[in-house]
Amino acid sequence: MSEKVDAAVLNNIVWCGIVCETHGITATSSEHIWKTTSKSPPYYPDMITSSRHVIVDEVMDIITNKEISGIKDSFANLDLSPYDFELLFTADWIYHEPVVKLESIPSGWIHVTTDNEFAEWNSAHGLENVIKPDLMKRSDVKIYLYRNKGEVSGFIANLSASAVGISNVFSSADIDHTWSDIHHIVASDFPGLPMVGYESGTYLTAALKSGWTFVGPLRVWGRTNRRSTDG
Repeated sequence: MSEKVDAAVLNNIVWCGIVCETHGITATSSEHIWKTTSKSPPYYPDMITSSRHVIVDEVMDIITNKEISGIKDSFANLDLSPYDFELLFTADWIYHEPVVKLESIPSGWIHVTTDNEFAEWNSAHGLENVIKPDLMKRSDVKIYLYRNKGEVSGFIANLSASAVGISNVFSSADIDHTWSDIHHIVASDFPGLPMVGYESGTYLTAALKSGWTFVGPLRVWGRTNRRSTDG
């Protein structure tokens, strides 16, 4: 189970780094921590713990030298409440085994490849100026859009060394339907790889119903009275 959590955490770090890169933001990594060198985009963390062996003192040493407002506690093992941070939300890492039998992509789904399609995806998702069109140029990122009878859904898949990450899942109507399609769609573009991500609430319930499994908890902390982080 720990290897699956590690794959999910490392993939998420790759994804957050990609998003930051499209905003001209660089990042650095140490043995236990990934962090941006300047302010992250809205809804994305300034710091992610990359090892379950991280301790609070390591985090606080960095915070004293840099303004940090969002921290993803990847292994839910830090208590940052004594340091002017509040728990914004909890979520669960999820995992899907590689799809053995490939199927045709369900009707209604497309790859987002044009500016108009990207604008439609971004408008439906509600993250204009956060998710950038430069992502369409990357071979390690795929943006997916579903349109059918007024329903609009979508998600993003990103490739890392050992897994494909699923993020930014949304649906205007039937989230169960969206999650039931995701692993079939992604397996067509990235065959033979497991899929990872994190969710909470109804999205987590829908993912688990569609064959994903829970592999570990995470927490997201924010400085008191600062914005939330959900990248």
